[in-house]
Order: sequence, then C-alpha cells, then structure tokens
Amino acid sequence: MEKYLERFKGEEYRDFYKLQNAFRRKLAKVPPTMEYVRNLILDAKLLFRILSDPNFDLSEEAREDFTAALWYFIEEKDRIPDWVPMLGYWDDYKVIKYVKEKHKEEIDRYFKETKFFIANYF
Repeated sequence: MEKYLERFKGEEYRDFYKLQNAFRRKLAKVPPTMEYVRNLILDAKLLFRILSDPNFDLSEEAREDFTAALWYFIEEKDRIPDWVPMLGYWDDYKVIKYVKEKHKEEIDRYFKETKFFIANYF
C-alpha cells in the first residue's frame, strides 16, 4: 500500500484547501451503494475530519499518509479506475483502510483528546 501513497506525497499535494475542495467534489460523485463503499466514505470522512481539526496535533507521518490516502481516493484513474462497475472503489477502500489501521494509535488519541466529535462533518 505504501507505493500507492507515495504518488501523493509531493509538495503539490500539500495544499489543504485544494484537498478540501477536491474531496467534497469526490464525495458528491460517490454513490454509497455497497457496504464497502459506505465504509469507504465514512473512513475517508474520518481521516479528513482529523486532518482538518486545528485543535489536534496530528503526527507529521499520519498527516502525510492521511493526505496521500485522500488524494488516492479523489483520483479517478488509480489502480482500479473508479468507473469500473462493482470494483472501481475497492482499491480506494483498501488504501484508506490500510492508512486507518497503520495510524490506529493516532486515531484513538484523537478520540481521547477531542471532547466533541461530529460524525457527519459535511
């Protein structure tokens, strides 16, 4: 999974506002038709919520991985193009899930340190 993230770790992907706008456009296009797609959307929203919280000191490694994973999700022509029926979001799901598991301690710390968490941020 690391090789899929590397593509999105360059300087051109560090603009948070560009990420935010692209992420919102992508969410508007993803139909939550299958369970793994619904989980993908929820997990992507969670990573974005933590990444965008100005009151949480996210580790630099997690920040970089969260950003790269979200850009991978946004990219339509990734390993399995998003337009492929039934499978198009499977690779996105696996990448987001990998990053979520890799940074489980950071996510747990977020929930411990954050008094208020709004589940539906959008």
